[in-house]
Amino acid sequence: MRDASPWLLVAGVVASLCLFAGLLVSNFVGGETKIERRIERLYALDDPRFMHELGVLLGPPFMEGTKARALLNGDEIFPSMLAAIRGAKVSITFETYIYWSGDIGRAFADALVERARQGVKVHVLLDWVGSAKMDDSLVAMMVKAGVQIRRFHPPHWSHLGRLNNRTHRKLLVVDGRVGFTGGVGVAFALDGPRPRTRALA
Repeated sequence: MRDASPWLLVAGVVASLCLFAGLLVSNFVGGETKIERRIERLYALDDPRFMHELGVLLGPPFMEGTKARALLNGDEIFPSMLAAIRGAKVSITFETYIYWSGDIGRAFADALVERARQGVKVHVLLDWVGSAKMDDSLVAMMVKAGVQIRRFHPPHWSHLGRLNNRTHRKLLVVDGRVGFTGGVGVAFALDGPRPRTRALA
């Protein structure tokens, strides 16, 4: 009777290669979902219908008396966000896709640390890829001060084809009363030219 072990080895290698090829194909087939529908802006920011439509889009309606204003570029966005953080009394919830080191990254870390040391509950949620340029020393400084910080969705070989399937959310909520959302990450210096970005506060 012939020894079957070489054939079993070949069969195992072939099965492993087929499994690897299947995983590779599943990673790169399908890709990201394309958004086919664009939401048109119908109302100006100071039009009461704007707040109504935004509430419908986001889910819960806005409470009576809620005000909104647009902030353009870092010159308006960063100082307003930092002022809100520094004025926090109870809680800060901050989620961002981009958080890099540099002047503005340090300014946010310092403000969050100062509030955490004063007993404010500070929660920071960072995308793993978007915060890859953030120095570990900033994270360590925040953790030491009591900031609850988490990085989520690390890249993995099993989903390389969907590496950019990320929320890209940028949210800051202070004391449950003041909120910021929009298209700016913690990435630029406070001075100098920047691309035109917009945030809603």
